[in-house]
Amino acid sequence: MRLFFGLLLLTHLGLADVIPRTSYYTRDRVFQCINYAPNVTRCSLKEEGRNTELNPGCFEEQTEKNETRVYCRLNCEESDETTVLAKIPGSNHKCNNFFTYHLERRRRDWYIWRSGECISTTISFEIRCGFPKDPRQFYAQYKQLFEYDEGDVPVDTDAKRRS
Repeated sequence: MRLFFGLLLLTHLGLADVIPRTSYYTRDRVFQCINYAPNVTRCSLKEEGRNTELNPGCFEEQTEKNETRVYCRLNCEESDETTVLAKIPGSNHKCNNFFTYHLERRRRDWYIWRSGECISTTISFEIRCGFPKDPRQFYAQYKQLFEYDEGDVPVDTDAKRRS
């Protein structure tokens, strides 16, 4: 109650602008896997405003218990948290969070991994990525970071103009 009256007083006195405002941005996407035959599952990542990406950066790894996990990138670069909002169908008992699928941060992105019977089942995951900054502004401000593949060296255009 005191907090409410304190904020009301700050607003009335015109001091509310002194308090820094914080924003948090979220972007949703759907990671969908379709099983066509034994050991033939194709996944796609669908995000508004982007082309659908097939098998987005997917790769396999063996765990210490000799269990195969399939990891796929979620394109949540610069995200500080990522959440599975829903799995569809929700009644799918082959995919259980923490046991046969989960989210994991690697490098600067988030990945979803699937294992066991979840690898060979048709399922979708609704995923939300949370950003402390608007990712559209980040990419616009730092376009040069995303213009090169790893190992490529950017050309120093200023050096060319000076010669």
